Amino acid sequence: MTVIIFRENKGLKLKYLVLILLLSITVLITRRPDVFAHPQLWAEDGAVFLYQVWNGSVLDSLLSPRDGYFQTLPKLTMALASLFDLSMVASISLIIATSIRLMFIVYILSSRLSSIDIKLRVIFAIYYLLQPNVQEGYINITNAHTYLAIYLLAIIISEEPKSKLWKAHDLIVLAISGVSGPFIALLAPSLAIKRLYQRGGIIAALKKINAFDLLFSLCFAIQVFSVIFGDFTRTRTTLGASLPLFFDIFSYKVIIGSFLDLRYADWIIDKAVINTALTCLVIVASALMFFKEGWQVKVTILYISLSLFVSVYKPVINHHGNQWPLFFSPLVASRYFIVSGMGMFCLALYYIRSAKKNHSIAMYATCLAIFSCLCISYRIPRLENVGYQDDLNTFREARPGESIKIRINPPGWEMNLLKK
Repeated sequence: MTVIIFRENKGLKLKYLVLILLLSITVLITRRPDVFAHPQLWAEDGAVFLYQVWNGSVLDSLLSPRDGYFQTLPKLTMALASLFDLSMVASISLIIATSIRLMFIVYILSSRLSSIDIKLRVIFAIYYLLQPNVQEGYINITNAHTYLAIYLLAIIISEEPKSKLWKAHDLIVLAISGVSGPFIALLAPSLAIKRLYQRGGIIAALKKINAFDLLFSLCFAIQVFSVIFGDFTRTRTTLGASLPLFFDIFSYKVIIGSFLDLRYADWIIDKAVINTALTCLVIVASALMFFKEGWQVKVTILYISLSLFVSVYKPVINHHGNQWPLFFSPLVASRYFIVSGMGMFCLALYYIRSAKKNHSIAMYATCLAIFSCLCISYRIPRLENVGYQDDLNTFREARPGESIKIRINPPGWEMNLLKK
């Protein structure tokens, strides 16, 4: 079977790749059917990005940072979508966000990641599709930058592109990701470590600098200068942080939340001894993996760690009050833990695979238990009916020049658009 499905452990044959894509689309749709049956805009999708390009100027929108950094992908998406009828905007946004998910699956199953066992990549792709507690990022263009950053990380740990087509692909993903969120700064150490390992030192790395490195540096500089010299409007909040609270959050959101729907995990909250032990166990296991494995594992763990650090150090969940206590709501701030969830699954897979030779039965039983937990959270609760479609009808009947309030998800968000 392995010989039939895989090509020398490098990638899937085309017909099996097509089959996986069809299954992936099916999973994406059936996990939250209403998103596809009745597309809606989510949060900043409408209230910020569509609002800017619809009522103002596309160029002004593109040149204006938000929260201190550029967010180009959602702005370009809304600029494109605004060329069509307002009723089509959410569908176009959904198509682009879904395409990014599917392109990533194609990429990780391609020959570019041939240094990683194809069977492990297929298993990761399954987790990628089934990951629990991703309600905030499912599926919208506002949170697509999180998935684009994972895509860019996969490119960084990949084999170098040989063809012009692959080189163009890498540069396009880098350009879009680099100016669509702050993650380029978190990925910079990963790329630096890769170049040092690949090229044998700082001097050699500088001498062999290529187009990818130059474009990465440009995107990095744009985002950093935007944060330093731009109009930083991100809400300043207090954390209400403490070490016991950190252990609780890490255990609840990062460890348990990577495998189980958090609606069924409130039993772990306030279990100080258990949460401290679990957190320390994962940190030690990650450190051992970091020092034992090669540069690909090192740069991956480094990025996940930096991403998690920033998420808990600078969260904006509510504009008032302490932020950390709010993490204990199952649906709140799930976007901050998408990356760490993937990392936790890879960590578990690493140690399960390490025990394969002597404990195959235990390994298969553990995998079965993990995927059983994932299946429990397969269906994601539908979006609230906030009156989006009713407001679209009102907008359609409005006179030119009128400003119409259109309610969007999550509840409480809205946008005011001018009828042209």
